[in-house]
Amino acid sequence: MERTIIICNTSAMPVAAREASVYTAATLGEYYRQMGLNVLLLADSTSRWAQAMRELSGRLEEIPGDEAFPAYLESRIAAFYERAGQVELPDGRVASLTIGGTVSPAGGNFEEPVTQGTLKVVGAFHGLSRARSDARRYPAIDPLDSWSKYAGIIEPARAARMRALLREGNEVRQMMTVVGEEGTPIGEFTSMLKAEFFDSVFLQQDAFDKVDAATPAERQRFVFGKVEAVVDGDFGFESKDEARKTMVSVTDLFRNLNYAAEDGPDYAQILGRIDDFIAKKGRAQ
Repeated sequence: MERTIIICNTSAMPVAAREASVYTAATLGEYYRQMGLNVLLLADSTSRWAQAMRELSGRLEEIPGDEAFPAYLESRIAAFYERAGQVELPDGRVASLTIGGTVSPAGGNFEEPVTQGTLKVVGAFHGLSRARSDARRYPAIDPLDSWSKYAGIIEPARAARMRALLREGNEVRQMMTVVGEEGTPIGEFTSMLKAEFFDSVFLQQDAFDKVDAATPAERQRFVFGKVEAVVDGDFGFESKDEARKTMVSVTDLFRNLNYAAEDGPDYAQILGRIDDFIAKKGRAQ
């Protein structure tokens, strides 16, 4: 808290104060950036800021745009996010201002003007999903709606393969709601189970576990490689019950691995069981 500045404007405060709050925060962030610091600015929520702009625009009798927001909404949003970035100071030091803004569209509609105006300028987007939250899948970030322009710790081609698997699994799951499990071919059913496996063991995280709450990049790369080995495996399932039982078994192994510290007594044992599973394609399970 000693390094934190909070600028709070509630909905009960004057509309001009609500509209000016994000600019005040950005100016303070730039001030400390010029001092050579790395600053993180969290704006929650930019949708409320846009609503304040809409109220001001209406009182000024300006020509409204989409959903009564001012016509200059997108340019204002862009101008705000463009204040972020790295700078090299005269003494050679490099400082930065990083802006993370939240958007809270009514009804979860990503097509509304504030969300669309934000998506055009930001470098990454994490879309929260109520369905994932209701299913207790945390963090409740939808991997199919979310994206990033920044380079991650996993090679883009490998990440794209897993994203395609998730998309295929989602399509099969939606198809199964219509035709049922009986009308789904074993190959597509297996792809759906593999997508569920990747989602459960790599994308989900237990924030209350001291090991799983924060995973080093090297361990993430290592686990991703093991997950790839399972996903790429041709298990040759003869029945859907066998496929389900096998994938549930390996999911439990990886979840236990996520909770095991590398210097703990269980880590090597669980990793050995995973390697045995991959080598024997689940036949020993």
